[in-house]
Amino acid sequence: MHRIRMLSMATTVALLLSLVVVAGAQAGAQASSTTRVANNIAPWLGQSKLVSHANPSGRVYLSVYLNNRNEAGLSRFLQDLYRPGSAVFHRFLTPAQFHAAYSPTAASVNAVKAFLAQKGLKVLSSPANGMYVDAIGSVAQVEKAFGITENVYSYKGRQLRANAQAPIVSAALAPIVSFVGGLDDTDALIQPRIKSDAPPGIGFSTPGPCSTYWADHSATVSPAANQYGATLPWTPCGYTPAQIRAAYGVDQTGLTGAGVRVGITDAFASPTIVADVNRFSANHGLPPLTASNFQQIVVPGTFNAPENRFDPQGWYGEQSLDIEWVHAMAPGAKIIYAGAQRSTQVLDHALIDMIDNHLVDVVTNSWGINGEFITRYGHVFADERAFQQAAAEGISVLFSSGDAGDVAALRGVAMASWPASSPWVTAVGGTSLGVQNAAGAKVEWGWGTYRSTLTGGVVGGGGTTVTGNAWSPWPPTFQYGSGGGTSLTFLQPSYQAGVVPNALATTTTTLGGSTINLGAPRRVTPDISLDGDPSTGALYGQSYNVSGDALIDAGCTPLGQGMEYCERRLGGTSLSSPLFAGVLALVDQARFSAGKGAIGFVNPALYKNTTVGAPSSGAAIEDVLPPAAPTALVRNVENADGSLSTNLRTINSVPASATGPVIEGADTSLRTTAGWDNVTGLGTPWAPALVPSLAAQP
Repeated sequence: MHRIRMLSMATTVALLLSLVVVAGAQAGAQASSTTRVANNIAPWLGQSKLVSHANPSGRVYLSVYLNNRNEAGLSRFLQDLYRPGSAVFHRFLTPAQFHAAYSPTAASVNAVKAFLAQKGLKVLSSPANGMYVDAIGSVAQVEKAFGITENVYSYKGRQLRANAQAPIVSAALAPIVSFVGGLDDTDALIQPRIKSDAPPGIGFSTPGPCSTYWADHSATVSPAANQYGATLPWTPCGYTPAQIRAAYGVDQTGLTGAGVRVGITDAFASPTIVADVNRFSANHGLPPLTASNFQQIVVPGTFNAPENRFDPQGWYGEQSLDIEWVHAMAPGAKIIYAGAQRSTQVLDHALIDMIDNHLVDVVTNSWGINGEFITRYGHVFADERAFQQAAAEGISVLFSSGDAGDVAALRGVAMASWPASSPWVTAVGGTSLGVQNAAGAKVEWGWGTYRSTLTGGVVGGGGTTVTGNAWSPWPPTFQYGSGGGTSLTFLQPSYQAGVVPNALATTTTTLGGSTINLGAPRRVTPDISLDGDPSTGALYGQSYNVSGDALIDAGCTPLGQGMEYCERRLGGTSLSSPLFAGVLALVDQARFSAGKGAIGFVNPALYKNTTVGAPSSGAAIEDVLPPAAPTALVRNVENADGSLSTNLRTINSVPASATGPVIEGADTSLRTTAGWDNVTGLGTPWAPALVPSLAAQP
């Protein structure tokens, strides 16, 4: 995932301070009563430079999002729906019931369609819940229709289109329309959460030596890695399904997810996905994908605006990882994949389609932006309505929490990332996992990786020694880590009250370490965590073009026509989220077997009705602690010229100085602590205890 600094630190801090004192900063604020649609200017526009007027004949694919009816009533219903003892506890709505009570009326949808048609735009599709109406037109038509100017701006090295003014709608539509999406390219900032060194199109190398289990292969490094010592384990080769299942006790449940539908949304769709997953499955003792357990959906309207400038090949690996690891954790579940044709509005349309048709019981999403938009932005709150509908229907919605730590280095202020920061989704963070044996014994820490290279390093003795000149840089520099932190957009949901430390919920920090008081408690992420560190990552398989590089092609299976199938170690919270989706599939299977419905929005039960215990305690959720001593591993990385470098990758710890003590997160506000923390949330699931605990809920 590319790192994108959306606002300068000074601007971010100024906006944040104003956010704290301005009322109505959370989801659910009333729409503007004027004919200008509020919160419909790209949040990065003030930090950009005008390049030119947009091409008048260019095509614009837009979505007009509508407000729900009785949003206050929906909020009250959802609170009762997940409050044990209430008259409606877990009495989920069907899509038809939700439409009748809360969705925009048919008259409202028709009024939007008539407005668009009158303005000369071609009206496309609209879902049954009336959440949005899609349309298409030229830049010139859109400018005239909404009274705006469409320009091209330079922003952080990108050329992005955006409207210079908020769009105008008729006075009659002002209470109906919440946001006009597609007028700007803000959603181009959405990226997959996958973490690897892979360029699009060809595979990537993960050269050895490597360990089968944690530290079963080590090297003596010279010079010693300072505070980390002279003997360091080689990174795991990539955990297999059997190893991950054992580490979280999934193999002890006797469940497979049979009868449960797990959804996955990403952008685009890999043309080799079924063949790739089935090769992976054959290699690791999993059942194949067939028409009975796998479905791929093309959402209506998706192919009306094909675009290939958002790296479709880069999303293929995301899709492969998501599907293979849901399948590995819940091999009996049916997987439903929806791949949007672009990584913009239609990405959330894929998710909305799944929710509105109640196609799934659990849906995992491994995409988002680094941080939040700071300024109120209509698209965020349009998606909140979809997440609320999912909760009303009893669908569990998961999002990866991000891979850039607290994002302060990118945004100037530490903050959670969206959409994981939504109070209506489960944010899944990442850990560093050391699987010690086939029985699943493990060590596990919060994921935060700092990197240093042994210059001139040469591996000898079958990987038992590495000799070089010096470690550079020292201290190691931050590379990536579990996303987490305090939301600047959403207030604290009731389920986090009394669990999340108040100091985390009411303050954040600038890049320089200054504290910002946020006033009322806020939403903090993540909620729960599983393996995400690429250095302790899992295997995944995918078809690639043959690269011609011996290290990249090593171990791959030739497929003919210039293609090969490769299995490589991969990580990111893109791994963590599908892992937990698989665990929830086991929960729902147990509930269905007992004649109950799905668990639905799981956060209230996770926070209030499950036990949290010490590491390896067997509690439903096991706490994650920082390393007791400086901990790191080594791995070899291929350089651009084909040579190898030996890297040190730390485990959630870094020296504060060249010779100083090793602490957690020297340049990030995130800390792994006893109890709830903003690196791992509640902790990690232990399936033998968590599944029956959640299955026992009424």
